[in-house]
Amino acid sequence: MMDMIVNMVAQKVGIPPEMAKMAIPLVSKFLLQKSSPDQASGLLSALPTDVTGMFSDDEKKDFTTTQHDMTEDDLINQLDSKCGINDKGKSKQVVSEIMSSLQQNSSDKKGDLFGGVMGNLGKGDFNPFG
Repeated sequence: MMDMIVNMVAQKVGIPPEMAKMAIPLVSKFLLQKSSPDQASGLLSALPTDVTGMFSDDEKKDFTTTQHDMTEDDLINQLDSKCGINDKGKSKQVVSEIMSSLQQNSSDKKGDLFGGVMGNLGKGDFNPFG
C-alpha cells in the first residue's frame, strides 16, 4: 500500500519517489497532530496500517490525547527542509496528493473523518475534499 501511495504522489507531482516516501510520514503526522483527540483516534483506525505503523506507541498516544497547533506553513517548511523539495507550490501539491491518497486508501471511504480534519486546517490550501 505504501509503495502505491509513494509512486502515485511521485508521478502526479513530479518528484522522486524518495521525496514522496519522506513526505508521507510528515503529512500523516501533521494531520494527526492537527486533529482533535477523537478525530485522531478515528484516523489512526482508518488509515492504512503501513502508515500508522510508522508511528511509535508514544506518538499514537500523544495524537489521541493532545491537539497541536501547527500551521500549514510549518508543514511546508518541514517538507522543504527535510525532503529537499524547496518549492512551496510543489510542496503544497505534495501535501494535497498525499492527503487525497490517504483518504482514498483509508477504511473511511466516505471521507467523514478526513473532511472533519480538513475543516480544522484553516484556509484549506491543501484540502482536496472541499
